[in-house]
Amino acid sequence: MERTLRGTDFFRDGRRIFVNRIEESFQSWYHAHDFIEITYVSEGKGYHHIGEQVVPVSKGELFVLPIGVPHVFRPYSASPGQKLVVYNCLFPEAAIEQLGEHIEDIDLRSLLRPKQEPYETVNSVIDRELALEPLFQSMFNEYTARRPGSSAVLFALLLQLLVQLSRKAIRPPESADFEESDPIGQAVEYVSRHAEEELTVRSMAERCRMSERHFFRLFKQRTGQPFHEYVQHARIRTSCELLQCTRHKISAVAETVGYRDTQSFCRVFKRIVGITPGAYRKQRKQVLQTNRT
Repeated sequence: MERTLRGTDFFRDGRRIFVNRIEESFQSWYHAHDFIEITYVSEGKGYHHIGEQVVPVSKGELFVLPIGVPHVFRPYSASPGQKLVVYNCLFPEAAIEQLGEHIEDIDLRSLLRPKQEPYETVNSVIDRELALEPLFQSMFNEYTARRPGSSAVLFALLLQLLVQLSRKAIRPPESADFEESDPIGQAVEYVSRHAEEELTVRSMAERCRMSERHFFRLFKQRTGQPFHEYVQHARIRTSCELLQCTRHKISAVAETVGYRDTQSFCRVFKRIVGITPGAYRKQRKQVLQTNRT
């Protein structure tokens, strides 16, 4: 049986953006809705029923569901431990015009309102680098905390999500070298996605087809940081996300972000963040618990 969800049940207290994080189950209703929904698979695997088709899904997959498209998520199985957890960001169609005023160079209507027939045209991307998940985490935390100014922050985060989504949807496959139009910009993006790898000024300069000295100067001019320092900050940003969202040991987090020596990781982390990784994890856990009460 198909249900239609109404925005009036979600957009309350003057808020036009709704965000939740839920564990899907076989009791979830097959439904359509009168608002736009962006769904991100945060944990586990399962299936997404969209119209008459069934799509296997796993962590990092994102779907843009326009008005009227019937769908439902199901976990892979009913066995204990087979979770399927998703973030949902909902907003009314009327918000497209307001959002478009801030990002005029992106066709939001094509991104958010694809043709509803056939359902294969539902926009989706695979977030292989898991770069979008922190945005959903921030939106969820901001929505649940309900602090002063949260509506403005949610709007800004949604704008950022739509820009990143648009870039992922149209970005061509990576080539060995960067295009001549903006090689430094592409180098910055590459570092953000591959910070855990062994990155050197020489290797990046070769990708940009310029001398090491010239690359080093232009990279620092663009980012305000020397290349090595920028890589360190990118790694620490990722480690902060892992410390908040996983139960991995600190040694495993260090290795995941590119540090073979845990002591070196802890030293760099404390220099940049101001506290140790263990203290940071404890602090963030306390903040989240406080926001939920």
